[in-house]
Amino acid sequence: MSQSPSQTEVRPPRKVPLDIIAFGVVMILSGFYDIKIILDHPEYQLPILGMKFGGSFGRMVIFIFPLLHFIVGYGVIFCRRWAYYLFIAFSAYGIVSPLINYFRMPPPHRIRTILLIGSVIVLIYLYKRRAYFKT
Repeated sequence: MSQSPSQTEVRPPRKVPLDIIAFGVVMILSGFYDIKIILDHPEYQLPILGMKFGGSFGRMVIFIFPLLHFIVGYGVIFCRRWAYYLFIAFSAYGIVSPLINYFRMPPPHRIRTILLIGSVIVLIYLYKRRAYFKT
């Protein structure tokens, strides 16, 4: 016999840990910071996988990154499973692209190095916290 809706057990929502919420907020804030940098430096061409794109196509490509920061940040704050996988893909780009840029772009490589190390650290951290991304 099936239970009526009033008799079904309702689980309390899982509390999202503060560190995961903080990470999501940082992702959203970095999206705003990305937009500020893009608007302040319209001539900048972001190296992507060893290539630089100019013109309107380049502007469109460069605005994808703040959008991804916003989407991932929102999903992480609410521990959405899709946000975890999207962040894995975003981090894979954050590891592969700087490695390719090391060999294809001239120095200095300081920012590429920071991006590479930061991506690996955060990827490992969120992997250890993956149990929270179940909904």
